[in-house]
This record gives sequence, structure tokens and C-alpha cells, in this order.
Amino acid sequence: MNAPSARLAAGSLLAGAGIIAATTLLSRVVGLGRWFVFSHSVGATCVGQIYGTANQVPNVLYEVAAGGALAAVAVPLVAGHLNRGDEGAADRTASALLSWALTLLLPLTVLVTLLAEPIAGALLGEQACGQPSATRTGALMLAVFAPQIALYGIGIVLTGVLQAHRRFLAAALAPLLSSIVVIGAYLAYGALRGEGPAPEDAGREAILVLAWGTTAGVVALSLPLFVPVLRAGVRLRPTWRFPAGTGSRAGALAVAGLVAVGAQQVCVLATVWLANRSDAVGVVNIYTYVQTVYLLPYAVLAVPLATAAFPRLTDPGEASGTLRRTAQAVLATGVVAAVALAAVRREVGTVFLTLDAGSAGGGRGSLEALPVGLAAYAPGLAGFGLAALLTRALYAHGSARGAAVSVALGWLVAAVVPIALLVPVGAPSASQTLVALGLASAAGMTLTALLQARLVRRDWGEQVLTGSLRLALVALLGAAAVLVAREALAQVWQPGGPWTAILSGGVTGSAALAAGLAGVRVVEPEAFSRIRQGITKRGRTD
Repeated sequence: MNAPSARLAAGSLLAGAGIIAATTLLSRVVGLGRWFVFSHSVGATCVGQIYGTANQVPNVLYEVAAGGALAAVAVPLVAGHLNRGDEGAADRTASALLSWALTLLLPLTVLVTLLAEPIAGALLGEQACGQPSATRTGALMLAVFAPQIALYGIGIVLTGVLQAHRRFLAAALAPLLSSIVVIGAYLAYGALRGEGPAPEDAGREAILVLAWGTTAGVVALSLPLFVPVLRAGVRLRPTWRFPAGTGSRAGALAVAGLVAVGAQQVCVLATVWLANRSDAVGVVNIYTYVQTVYLLPYAVLAVPLATAAFPRLTDPGEASGTLRRTAQAVLATGVVAAVALAAVRREVGTVFLTLDAGSAGGGRGSLEALPVGLAAYAPGLAGFGLAALLTRALYAHGSARGAAVSVALGWLVAAVVPIALLVPVGAPSASQTLVALGLASAAGMTLTALLQARLVRRDWGEQVLTGSLRLALVALLGAAAVLVAREALAQVWQPGGPWTAILSGGVTGSAALAAGLAGVRVVEPEAFSRIRQGITKRGRTD
């Protein structure tokens, strides 16, 4: 058996997770700040609603066309070649992935540019936010956003290649750079825009600065990754041929990824469509705020552990133990994070209501619905985090079809249930819309995690998930005590301004996290140590 490639970065799973967690935390904090700036500069206004709708299109189309396939294929295939010491095959695989990504996505970019107006009209409706010019403004934005489709493809391939080499820092920092660029665009828009409810009141120059600045953020997310990829020794050459024996597996993984992500993007489109049917302005923006806060603990707690584990799940010597330890950590932290989100929902709502440019206009009703929307989404966080790990485990084991079907079913539940609940209502309120979307999402993510847990037990053995549920229940009890205390306090006191809300939310969230993990420490000290190290460690040993 050949020795692993010397290009694989040294270091332990926990060290890798620590690097990812630290940089992801910084990126997510700045990313959250990005949406605070958006809220203040653009906000739940007509322009904000148009922007939030149009900006979903490039990501949805990229994901459906290639994103799920590329994300599913890049790490297991490239890492598998590197683990066998075959650097040439790894480079040819990376080159073929990049070539196919551009072949598929560049024509799609051109097509979206040409069809920008009918696409915008279909998603926004005839008179979104009561403004006849909304579709025209949406088409202008969408034409500027279209290059993002190909840029996302480049970014996901390069990120997968770096992760396969166990080099996590650059890919984790890329969103930070992107957020800084986009924050600049939001601030520039805020300085340039005119006053008034209609899109044309903002001014064409301000609209273009907002749109091109957002696309520049995707440039910053993707193209700089060429530097660390080339420094890692990867040789990229135009080719559409995979190494012998790789193409068939790539096809199976690609189909699985496409099924899973295709269902997810159906859910995204359904969400945008339903949000724009509400009787309130800017519901799609409030959905984005909720998603940003919801994904913060997911990205900081679950993703670093799952991402660092993925290359090792392809190594027979490390796979089973890695999966068992990581599953315990991911599920316990996911449960705690879900409770913490519910506990801080009022504080999050206060911050956005105070800052948002739409709070004095038609967007106020949507902003007031944010806390209940966040509470509705929160229960799905534990399942969502666990699925991030179990999907990778099933891909690594070769059970891509089962992984894809389980993920697709979860997303379809999240898409279909709110349609069934909201369409008969006609023009639902902002709170009705957000609660239906949130509860359906929670049900779908939980369903995915349960289905995948069954598949993992079948393929990997019962032992890999042993102890995970017990630790999660212990963590839940600890965090729930903080939630109960915060609900009691809410009867007599609420934060009155953004800074008080931020302080209160920080204390409440930290207390929930500490209480949940304290319970884990009492019951299972070794598991607590792994969780703590996986989140915070930057050292060199397991």
C-alpha cells in the first residue's frame, strides 16, 4: 500500500476543527455584522425585498446545476487519491472538476443575464411591495448578479481541494473577505440612496453600487483561493477526463449531491415565493436575518467538526472512531445551540427592529415577527448539524444514494408543508409566514437526521452512534434551565435598545451553552473534553 501524500497537512482532527472554528467564528461574526449593516443601510424596504429575492437566484441556479455535485465529489475523490499517495490522480481529478464546473456554469450565467426580466417577474410578482418598477429593478440587479453563478463553482471546487489536503484556513477565511467587501457596498448604497418608498427613489447609481458590490463579494469568496491551492502543490490543467476508475464514482456522488441540493433549492425558491406573497413588506429580508442567526451556531459548532472529520472518514484506520466521537460532539452542541437560539430570540428582534431602515415604514410588521420566526426555526438546528456530519459519513462509505434521498426528503418537507399551510390563506401575515416556514424547516431537518442515523447504523455499525443521544439529552436539560429562567425574566424586563439587547443576548446565549456543556462534563468528562477541544483547540494533538 502506498504511503499517503506528503502534501497532506500535518495535524490532528481537533487541531483542524479548532482552526476552522476560530476562523469560521470570526467570519460568521463579521457576516452577522454584514447583515446588521444591510439592515441599517437597505433594510426591510422595497429595494431590500427586491435585492433579497434577486440575490437568491444565482446561488439557487448554481447549486442545482453543479453545486451539490461538486460539493459531494471534491473532498472524497481528491482525498482518496492523496491518502493512497497518488498526487497526479488527485490533480487530474481537481482539474476535471474545475473544467466541468465552468463548462456547465458559464452558459448558465449568460442565460440568466438574457432572461433576467422574466425571472425577476416570476419571483417578485406583478407589483412586489406595491411598486410597478420592482420587476425592472430586480432584472437590473439579476443581470449584475449573474456572474456569481460561475464564481460559486470555482469557489466550491477550490474549497474542496483545500479541504482534501487538510488545509482549512484559507477556505474558512474566504467568507470573511467576502463579507468585508459586501459591507463596503452596503455602506456605499446607504450614502448614495435617495429617500422614498419606490425603487427609483433610491437612484440608479445607488442600485448599481449595491448590485456590483455584492458580486465583487463573490469574487473575493472564490478567486483568491487559487493562491493556497497552487501553493499546496496542486497542478491545474484544462481537462474533462477523470483518472481511470474515478469517473464512475464521481458520477454516483454527483447525482447524489444534485438530488440533495436540488431539493434544498426547491425549498429556497418556495420560501422566497411565499415570503413575497405575504401582506407585509420585506418578509424575505426577515427570513434572511433569521437564517443568518440560525446558521451562526451551526457554522461555528457543527461545521468545523464535520469538515475536519470528512477527509478522515475516507481513511479506514481512522473512520469509525472519528465518526463516533464527532457525532457525540455535534449532536450535543446542536441541541444546546437550538435552546440558546430560542432563549435570545427577543434580543435578536430588538437589535434588528432598532437598526433596520424599514422599521419606520412598511417593513415594521415583518421586523416585529422576527422573534417568533427564529423560535420556530430553532428546533431544527440539532438535526441540521447532525445531518452535516452523517451526510459526509455516508458519502465516504459509498452510500451516496441513501444520503441524497434522506436530505431531499427533509428539504421537500420544508418546502411543501408551508405551501399547503399558507397558500389557502391568500396573503398571510409576516408572523404566519415565518412560523410556517420555520416549523416546516425544523420538521424536515429532524426527519433527515433520523433517516441518516438509521443508514449510518446499518453501514457503519451501531457503535458509531453509541452515547450520542444520552449526551444530547443531558445537554438539553442544562440549556433548558437557562431558557426557563430567561422566560421568567421576560415577564418583568425586556432590553430597551440594541446595545442592551446585544449584552443580554450574549449573556443568555453563553449561559445556555455553558449550562448544557456543564451537564455533559458531569456525565461524560471525556466527551466534554472532545467538544471543548474541537471548538477551541489550535494545538497539535488529539
